[in-house]
Amino acid sequence: MNQRIIANLGFLLQTAGLLTIIPIITGFIFNETAQLIPLFLTALAFLGGGFFLNALCERKDLTVKSASTLLFLAFIILPLIGAIPYLYLDPFASANGLDRFTNSCFESVSGFTTTGFSFISNPEVLPRSVLVYRSLTEVMGGVGVVFLILAFFQSRRALPRLGGVLGIENLSRNLKRMFFMVLAIYGIYILVFTGIFYLLGYTDFVATGTFVIDTLTGGFSPNTLTFQQYLSVAPQILILLLMFLGAVNFSFNYNLLAGKFKKIFSPEIVLFICIMVTASIVLFFVMDIGFFDSLFHVVSLASTQGIYYLNLATFSSNAVVLLVILMSVGGCAFSMAGGIKISRLLALGTSFGHLISMPFTKSDRQKETTKTEITEAFPAVMAILFFFAALVVFALLLSTMGISFGHALFEMGSALSTTGATMGAVSVAMPLGYKWLIMVSMIIGKVEIVTVFAVLVPFFVKKIRRRVKFSGLSKSF
Repeated sequence: MNQRIIANLGFLLQTAGLLTIIPIITGFIFNETAQLIPLFLTALAFLGGGFFLNALCERKDLTVKSASTLLFLAFIILPLIGAIPYLYLDPFASANGLDRFTNSCFESVSGFTTTGFSFISNPEVLPRSVLVYRSLTEVMGGVGVVFLILAFFQSRRALPRLGGVLGIENLSRNLKRMFFMVLAIYGIYILVFTGIFYLLGYTDFVATGTFVIDTLTGGFSPNTLTFQQYLSVAPQILILLLMFLGAVNFSFNYNLLAGKFKKIFSPEIVLFICIMVTASIVLFFVMDIGFFDSLFHVVSLASTQGIYYLNLATFSSNAVVLLVILMSVGGCAFSMAGGIKISRLLALGTSFGHLISMPFTKSDRQKETTKTEITEAFPAVMAILFFFAALVVFALLLSTMGISFGHALFEMGSALSTTGATMGAVSVAMPLGYKWLIMVSMIIGKVEIVTVFAVLVPFFVKKIRRRVKFSGLSKSF
């Protein structure tokens, strides 16, 4: 394997291991001795694997290919190691060993990808240390640890462009500073909102803190009964804010906390807000529900958070189609939201506008610029087409479980966009094969299908070439 990938993967495993120390400390505080064993094993696996990989190779800059491979491998290896506490405790009451392994991997993948599907019917009864660990898996994936690692080891020549993408004018050529800046900003949100909820009377610090993390990262949601305590006006407004902050790009959050209010509302943010407002109005009329209920569910699914308190199974087909579109589009680039991303829609719309205006452009320089912008929009077009192709194919596969195609489309849209909302099909009782189908969808949704193609296509091409070469040699003898 490429030395760049091994070294950076080692650093990523070390980061996960250090974060796992937090739930271990929680276990000591609450005297959860039995639960400390799997957490210790998990921390040792992360740290041991990380130090071993780092010892093998020198950390180097990542190329596009190696960055894609690292991203793909990270969301396979992290959940596999992260499944250890679930395997040890088996909160699913699994029927056999294979079912136990599958359920544990499912819960872990759902956490690291910030999807939020869960096979644990009542997570509130979990030990506090495990609750904290469960939420921290979302931080590892949701705050963008993998992305940060990729950015952290990028070539210095890429810094100005990276700064432009993130919306930060001056990175001071110091990616380490940016790494801690991002963690600090989302850490501030977690602490501030946990404090506000505490002042409102939610005094169980662990339960409130994990709920804030889950809402900000777009991960696990409390069950319907537990969520009833958050249905008064003040908590709902705070939840809306958390979901919005988790779905907007890092530039918005950076400029907000830096006091640069004039730079907050970029075209991407404005379009995202317009989509949510328009969709809220449409859902209000389609379903004949209160506007605040409509707004809450639209923001939840558009931000790919997946919290809901209305019965989604009772929604009309038109409303379900609207929700699938919202989940598929998702939030902003470089945020904790999944989906296609608003930036790709902007790129597509801009290139389409240039394409229409090209015949009326007289200047050769303007024509050349227009051609360049249209060419640069090609990856966005491919990402959108691949996403919807995967959505249809996976929905067809899921529908063989005995549910309608519309129902399957919603479930797979939720998985591919890492939303985690379900109309009831995704449960611990579903057949084993379909559980793995959902897992594959969550991973693809997190790393994006373009990345999967970038990693797997060259691999299979090389394999085919080797077979063809071998076949040719065998025929010559």
